[in-house]
Amino acid sequence: MLNSFILTISFRYFRAKKNERFVSIISGFSLLGVTIGVAALIVVMSVMNGFHDELTKNIIGLNGDITISNPENSIDNYDDIKTKLLSKDYVTHIIPSVTGQALALGLRQNCGAIITGINLSDLKRKNEILQNVVAGNFLDFFGKNAVAVGSELAANLGITINTKIKLISPNSISTAFGSMPRSKEFHVVAIFTSGVYDYDATKILMPLEAAKNFLSLNDKINLIEIYIKSHSKANTIAREIQTILGKDLRIVSWMESHAQFLNALAIERVAMFTILSLIIVVAAFNIISSLFMLVKDKTRDIAILKTIGASQKQIMLIFILNGMFIGIIGTLLGAILGTSFAYNIENIRKYLEQITGTRIFEPAIYFLYTLPSEVRLEDITLVSLVTIMLCFCSTIYPAYKASKLNPIDALRYE
Repeated sequence: MLNSFILTISFRYFRAKKNERFVSIISGFSLLGVTIGVAALIVVMSVMNGFHDELTKNIIGLNGDITISNPENSIDNYDDIKTKLLSKDYVTHIIPSVTGQALALGLRQNCGAIITGINLSDLKRKNEILQNVVAGNFLDFFGKNAVAVGSELAANLGITINTKIKLISPNSISTAFGSMPRSKEFHVVAIFTSGVYDYDATKILMPLEAAKNFLSLNDKINLIEIYIKSHSKANTIAREIQTILGKDLRIVSWMESHAQFLNALAIERVAMFTILSLIIVVAAFNIISSLFMLVKDKTRDIAILKTIGASQKQIMLIFILNGMFIGIIGTLLGAILGTSFAYNIENIRKYLEQITGTRIFEPAIYFLYTLPSEVRLEDITLVSLVTIMLCFCSTIYPAYKASKLNPIDALRYE
């Protein structure tokens, strides 16, 4: 079908001559539009992939796949729950912990904080914390007075390691003067960063027994974190665990607890893909315009081709290929540009922040400290196929009109 005759003529028409510069300029803008559209789509989809994967990794790494809590009280039968769950092959690890709120009094200001009590042996499963210690270490993370503080919270409070931090619990204690909030001073042994801004801005970690005592839980816990083999099956497994343990406990998967945010990411991904695809649609209309002008300019050539035996199908293929050169080259250039940009987007962000003096990616708004990006082959393939299909569709009508030219009418006034 695509013999050397068709390819040769198509390539000659693609290369503009001196008297076809206007057609060439429009074709150039079409090529540029396709390139920018493909590059923008690949970059945006890669960033959205990076956001989803990075947040998923941090959510699971910091909180577990599934959490069990008691809305009314503490969890009394932890040993029985642990025995039942560990008998299931999909459960890999269970972490008992306690959690509660407190007011942290610092040197600079006072801040609300979320206290999490956890054993150091269980904390070692949370590599996002232990591998990102800003100051101090967790060697002294034991006893009733040791705490580790998130980096953003420590900065807000104005504290460092080896300093004292006073915490006030909403749980009251009875004194000779009546009920008063429980307060206690703790020794800061470590300052950590988890990679998630909100977590670092509110979290205080302390040994499990110390947290139980401070939050007046006696020897009980109020939170169980479950890690499973397949993160994507968390919803299904959470429902199964709910059936096993009964309705008195609240069992939530990481997907349910962050459903609103994950849905927003999915909607934004689709919306951005649709909006940025309009760039390619505009480029496709430019291809239509350039081909119509090319057909008008090549009317005499088309007539000559027909008189020497070129069929309507061959004429149509010549102009389809001419438009597809723009689509294919633009897609290829856009894929290279978009992939290169996506792989280096964090370095580009840092460079732009240096030269502009403004913070482009604010952790307090976007939850993460770095701009994540993950390039996926299936995304590049999808964008490329959609672009080439749009470009192909834009060539059909101009090529059809060219094939229907009557050689006698075309040469009548030549």
